[in-house]
Amino acid sequence: MGLSIEELRRHALFDPTFGRLEIIIEGLNKAITYFRGNELAIDWWGSLDDKKEYESMYKLAILAIEDYLKLTIKGFFDIHEEKDYVTFYESEPHIDLIFLLADYIKSNSKASKESFSKFDLSIDNYPIYHGVVLLNKDQDLNEILKNLKEYRAKLIDLKYPE
Repeated sequence: MGLSIEELRRHALFDPTFGRLEIIIEGLNKAITYFRGNELAIDWWGSLDDKKEYESMYKLAILAIEDYLKLTIKGFFDIHEEKDYVTFYESEPHIDLIFLLADYIKSNSKASKESFSKFDLSIDNYPIYHGVVLLNKDQDLNEILKNLKEYRAKLIDLKYPE
């Protein structure tokens, strides 16, 4: 006797991978806060280029989030190739943006000027920094994680419709 849809949905809500992602993001949040405090304390001339400085930390966050998304999608659906992921994030602008930014970070050819233009981003103007601003105007990585939980719930609904 198999599990009911309700039991499958309840089991799918358990997500140990998300806990690991939260630990990574917590560390990056601490690094950003520490960096911001230390840099601003010594930035007498106003020369701090926060976009450049924070982009490296945001790159780590985007890559960790992309990895989480891929694991989550693959956990629910039979994914064998990179192109198969597109079906699951193309209709979700924030998720689509995360994958685009990750492709850009990894220097994949999919991240082009045209693909950035649909988000009103420019490759020549700190796309990672501005991409994180699009994901959350306050650059709050924890808020971005909340959106990931909502997206995961949508995936559960797709996999196990009521």
